[in-house]
Amino acid sequence: MSAISTTLPAFERVRSAAERIWERFDRAVLRLQGRVDTPTYDRWLPYGFAVLNATILIMLVLARFHQLDQGLETAKYAQAAWQIGEDLKPITTLAGGNIIAEQGSLIMYPLGLVTSVLPRIETLLIIKSIALSITVIPLWRLARRHGQLGIGATSTIIVAYSLYTYVHNMNVADFAPAVLAVPALMWAVLAGFDAKPDSGPGANYDHQVRPWAKRTMTAAIIFALLCRADLGLAIAGFGVLLLIERRRRVGLIALGVGFVWFLVAMYGLQGGLSNGGFPFLAPYAEFGDTPLSVLGGIVAHPVRFAQLIGTQANFQILVVLLAPVLFLPLTAPRYLMPAIPLYVLYMGADVPEGRLREAAQTVPMTVFIFVATVFALKRTGRILVKQVRVERRVILALLLTAIVFFVRDSSTTPYTEPWSWGGRDETDLARVAAAESVPPGEPVRASGSVLPLLAEQLGVYALDFSVGEFDGEDPDTPVPLGARIDTVIAEITRDVDWLILDRNVENIEANIDTLQVRLARDGWELLGDPGASPVEIYQFTGIVDAVPLASEEPGAVLGLDQLEEGDVGGSTGENDN
Repeated sequence: MSAISTTLPAFERVRSAAERIWERFDRAVLRLQGRVDTPTYDRWLPYGFAVLNATILIMLVLARFHQLDQGLETAKYAQAAWQIGEDLKPITTLAGGNIIAEQGSLIMYPLGLVTSVLPRIETLLIIKSIALSITVIPLWRLARRHGQLGIGATSTIIVAYSLYTYVHNMNVADFAPAVLAVPALMWAVLAGFDAKPDSGPGANYDHQVRPWAKRTMTAAIIFALLCRADLGLAIAGFGVLLLIERRRRVGLIALGVGFVWFLVAMYGLQGGLSNGGFPFLAPYAEFGDTPLSVLGGIVAHPVRFAQLIGTQANFQILVVLLAPVLFLPLTAPRYLMPAIPLYVLYMGADVPEGRLREAAQTVPMTVFIFVATVFALKRTGRILVKQVRVERRVILALLLTAIVFFVRDSSTTPYTEPWSWGGRDETDLARVAAAESVPPGEPVRASGSVLPLLAEQLGVYALDFSVGEFDGEDPDTPVPLGARIDTVIAEITRDVDWLILDRNVENIEANIDTLQVRLARDGWELLGDPGASPVEIYQFTGIVDAVPLASEEPGAVLGLDQLEEGDVGGSTGENDN
């Protein structure tokens, strides 16, 4: 009894002390919000957040570029921008055709003109970072005007966006024009809700109507569609949302413009630039090769499409998308709905896995997840006068969750030591030296890590060792490189006089000796000693090097391994005279 009697008062004292501390913290937060919750702070705070975000994101992406961590996608769009700046059509060797045919990204034309007078790749990456940063401005306005949230809740949403995993992944990933649509989509959402609601019962007049809202929304929609044509599906979905929200005029504009441009771009722009084909449908090849046949294939094989959508990788991506915002968008599914049809198509596409490669595909989900988060917090709070007061524990939980998942999943997590990015090691210097060793204008095929250094010229191709990898009897079982080495060599040496092989990224060490010997047999000279550098340079000379490596049998090099035993070493009895 004595132990219990002494323990209870101690527990009460601790609890009382914790309550007093929380009450003091709560009062301090209320005083701070009262001071900053003014029109002046409300007008300028989002610009402060945008500048801070832009500074951090630009530093991160430039550091990553300086250490040569950009790859094929960045090089592909940089080559297209260079060709446009040189008054050429953007028919790039890295894209294998007109780059506009891939995603309908007409925004590349103004980008090509801008980058013609500025450092090309650095400018593209900086523009991408600025686009992600200024998204906080319409997001802030949306939370304040239509979410009716206070300064504290709104600032927490902005911090959650700034720490969001896929914002950072999109920032440091290879350049993709679709990322530039993030602020445009958010501004379109803000302007759509700013528009005058329909009259009649249930009309929502809880905000001031902006007279330029319709024009602003239309301009933002057009800009987003210029970044990537299939975003028209998400914009059409947003039009449906506006119709549900009793904003018929702007809803019909978004629905009509989005869906019509999606069809026109798919059949007219992208199909026309592909000579009537649809190469952008390659990820859906098992369902068909035209838009209607793909749609029919999906409808006819729903189980197979569901299997592609329900993979573990897709499930993990969905968790990473929703968890940093406490899964709050699921409590306001109406505002998440516009992005779902398009993202379901993305999940069913047969594309390379990887957080950075798939980052640009999360553009519509990222935008509407934060739109839904705003309205979810509005629903969870209590209306006090003209503002919604959200429980501080919810705000604190949202902030801590955003921090935890940033540290856990972001590509710029402190565990990757981003403050040490920007340096160059021996491999990076070897890549630079290899790129400089190729004479300008000479056709070259190179590993992805070297391609950005070669992008501003014609005749640049990507080195691809996956040729024939899944062409065996079992399409799900990869064919070893050694079994298809001749096919690979024939493909990588086609149309070029130079090869640049980065052994650190190609993962072919088990077959490197065989590759060197076969290339030498076909007239390719290795500049330097084998294994002396992680980046190897081969030049086509036409002179056959018949000296094999130690690991290669002489007969294999000379072709004698294909002869029968009786064909070598002497004549047979019937031929002796």
